[in-house]
Amino acid sequence: MPTSPHKLLSLLGGICFSLPALAGTIKGKVSDAKTHEPVVGAIVEAENGNAKYKTLVNLDGGFVFRDLPEGSYGIRIKYIGYKTSEEFKVVLKNVKATETIGNIELKDDVRELNSVNVTGGNIHSDSYVRGMEKNADMVQNILSEKAIQLLPDVTVANALQRVSGVTIQRDNSGEGRYAIIRGMAQRYNNTLVNGVKIPSPDDKYRFVPMDLFPSDMLERLEVIKALTPGMEGDAIGGTMNLVMKSAPDHFLFNANVAGGYSTLFSNRPFSAFDHGGMGKSSPAEIRGNNYTATAADFSLDQFHYSDKSAPVNSTAGLTIGDRFFNKKLGVIVAGSYQNFFRGSNTQTIIPSANTNIVPVPTALLITDVLDRRYSTQTNRIALHNKIDYVFNDRNRISLYNFYVHQNEYQTRYTNDTTFGTNSSAVQKSVDVEFRSRWQVQDIYNATLHGEHQLSRNVKFDWSGVYSIAKSKVPDMSTYDFNSNVHFDGHGNASGADSSTYGMSVGHTWQRNSDRDWAGYANIAYKPSIFGQEVALQGGGLYRYKTRDNYYNDYSLKPFYGTTQVFHTIDTLSLAFNPTQNGSGSVSALTANNYTAHEKITAGYVQAKFMLLPLLQVLGGVRVENTQQDYTTVMPAEFSGRSGTIHYTDVLPSVHLKYLLRTNQNIRLSYFKSISRPGFGEIDPYSVPGEQFTEIGNPHLKHVRADNIDLRYELFPGGADQLLLGGFYKQLQNPIEYFVINRGGPSNLNIQAQNTDKATNFGFEAVYTRYIGKFGISANYTYTHSEVTTPKTTKYYDKVLTQTQTGTTTQTRPLQGQANHVGNASLLYKNPKIGLDMQVAFSYTGDRIMQVSAWYGLDIWQKPYTQLDFSLEKSLSKHFYFYTKVNNLTNSAARLYIKVDPTVLDNFITQGLPNQKAGSNVVNMQKEIVYLSFLGGFKYKL
Repeated sequence: MPTSPHKLLSLLGGICFSLPALAGTIKGKVSDAKTHEPVVGAIVEAENGNAKYKTLVNLDGGFVFRDLPEGSYGIRIKYIGYKTSEEFKVVLKNVKATETIGNIELKDDVRELNSVNVTGGNIHSDSYVRGMEKNADMVQNILSEKAIQLLPDVTVANALQRVSGVTIQRDNSGEGRYAIIRGMAQRYNNTLVNGVKIPSPDDKYRFVPMDLFPSDMLERLEVIKALTPGMEGDAIGGTMNLVMKSAPDHFLFNANVAGGYSTLFSNRPFSAFDHGGMGKSSPAEIRGNNYTATAADFSLDQFHYSDKSAPVNSTAGLTIGDRFFNKKLGVIVAGSYQNFFRGSNTQTIIPSANTNIVPVPTALLITDVLDRRYSTQTNRIALHNKIDYVFNDRNRISLYNFYVHQNEYQTRYTNDTTFGTNSSAVQKSVDVEFRSRWQVQDIYNATLHGEHQLSRNVKFDWSGVYSIAKSKVPDMSTYDFNSNVHFDGHGNASGADSSTYGMSVGHTWQRNSDRDWAGYANIAYKPSIFGQEVALQGGGLYRYKTRDNYYNDYSLKPFYGTTQVFHTIDTLSLAFNPTQNGSGSVSALTANNYTAHEKITAGYVQAKFMLLPLLQVLGGVRVENTQQDYTTVMPAEFSGRSGTIHYTDVLPSVHLKYLLRTNQNIRLSYFKSISRPGFGEIDPYSVPGEQFTEIGNPHLKHVRADNIDLRYELFPGGADQLLLGGFYKQLQNPIEYFVINRGGPSNLNIQAQNTDKATNFGFEAVYTRYIGKFGISANYTYTHSEVTTPKTTKYYDKVLTQTQTGTTTQTRPLQGQANHVGNASLLYKNPKIGLDMQVAFSYTGDRIMQVSAWYGLDIWQKPYTQLDFSLEKSLSKHFYFYTKVNNLTNSAARLYIKVDPTVLDNFITQGLPNQKAGSNVVNMQKEIVYLSFLGGFKYKL
């Protein structure tokens, strides 16, 4: 049973005793036997005959009995979730003596009752991570392994949305991919695995796609929101630390298997393509950059589509672990397999890269209405193992390996209606496009780690790390054809005429890799200064990164141009016809192909001490030096062929933690941090997109930020908690994407650029409470950010009698930041019958999804809600049934642009779909993914 507040108050009242002025002292330290963290608030009892004394363990893990009479004392330590320590005998020979016990380690108290584990100190439990949050030196939120298992989510990306202040950016199948922490976009966050930074397989950016990680591989998920000097400084929003499963104290065997279905494919079939014939390498890679390709060099297999009716989703997982040789050698191996069929039906309205001035200045123009159907098969395999060996109580070593491999096969069907041309007539020009895309992503990490207690007060640890992240898109293929579709009097399509013709076929090869070699070293020294123990620590890291990128595309046209009627892709005569702008020569000789290097050298010093008996201070400074270079394949006379960037950052931080009571803290933190641009952003690349060509910016600066956190924490016991906090961030040189004009409306590009500054502040609340078998877990975050950027305007000058383009500024929120974010879960836990149920609700307020070059025309996402359900029921001592159901209410993701009502009325008159008369927004996109479910069985030994 958790210790009640009344008992804790009585214990606090019993700390002080009226004793003689001259008396002895007994002191020591208490820590967790596994984590070696201080067990703050543990009760220390000293007994001398009939006299009994009590005190509590302080924030630094220490305890002190003062003013004790001479005699023999029996010392015991008690704390909920831990076994009571064995009795230590201490003898005070005189009233001036000081006896030091040293460090006492408490072990988990794990008991079995009716085949249900009651695990107060179990490292997999919610109560255990509550203790970690309470005792941590910094502001953080943690999801336990048990909580992750019971969530309706199967990937880390989706699990992250349950954490306070975290929202997710979803892909076009409705699945979470990137995390936005406290309104800071994914570029401002970093990802660690077991405390080690990993590279990203993304072709442009540093941030890691979080959907690559199956959630069942984790021991816990930490979101760290305030950095200490010992942590890498490139995180402004927060750091996500994926702590993988470690070797248990006893034999462990867990297995799970499940199947499921997405109801989207009850309404339409899943469209698949044959990827077997897709060329793994481009013609230029096979035959050299001087080779001029022909149509015979390209396969058409990927353009042959087949329908799958009700494809089955499947998952499987296995974990085996144990300790050998008298518990010295620990081994754990875990694997996860996931195969999901997902997709969406999306109706998207494409704004013009230009604007109009009628009926108001800088009015929205629409060019196309797209009906798209995505069919995406994701095949994911993840493996990890950890081997650790304990030589003795002073030396241990471990080797960790992690590997994830993901194949994503996506078919995209697009029906593109040209809007504004003959839109009210009985004939419309329609482009139909098919795209086949296969992407392979891999991440591998190997970490050799050692910990050595060199002396009583000196500890040294080190890590050697090798990591590689890769992505490959072999022969992404598209083809499209045009048709004039006739409509009947009721607006229904009645067929295509003979002017249907093939337009183009495209093939693109892209691959990249990011390879890291890194070394970490830290040394900790705990001297006594003026009678006060001080934890001094210093260390650093060196990382050498090599990144390369390859990009090459080809465009084919029908040999006979628009005179050849389109029937099927197999009957279309394709050629590189110069008169039809076909591109048969290699495009690999561009700045898109480059090799880059990065050297990061970092060092830090920090000190942790008790400024007052209940006030802990951790402060220090970190220095990071960054050296980058890149070289493209462009000729020497190209001005952006290569480049170098060097800078050094000094990053101070200080963290104050005041122990109000044994279960209450107040924290105040300040830290400075940075965010480095992605390699793809500083390389002068150029990649065409649907609306704009995206280009790199070699002059892009890194972002610096000042961060302040204040939080009150209450941990009543067990899994219960109440957290109330605020944060403030000021960014220098924030990075935003701008649309720039490089020579007229037809030459608009999108580019990452710096702005002067941005601010971001907000409030967080977290509440978890269990009453009997029922519980509620809820969090809410309010965030407000501001950034001012230049915008282009268009107006009609009556004096000059012509259209004019001007520039102004607009203050808006940061891209991706939602004012209101919340989660609420209703939980039911009945250990007697072995049943856990959860209904989880998440809410994300409206936010900017795409920044426009034009004033007032940013694209926003409407508030998004999702309701999910999960259940786990024991069938026997070791077997369980579980199910996860997502999107119970069939929520749709919607995008919009705020406009003058007269603009919308004009669009409605022209037949623009999904609009509501009298509204002040144009609905730009509606994406529906429908409900999906998963059900299966677990075996736990």
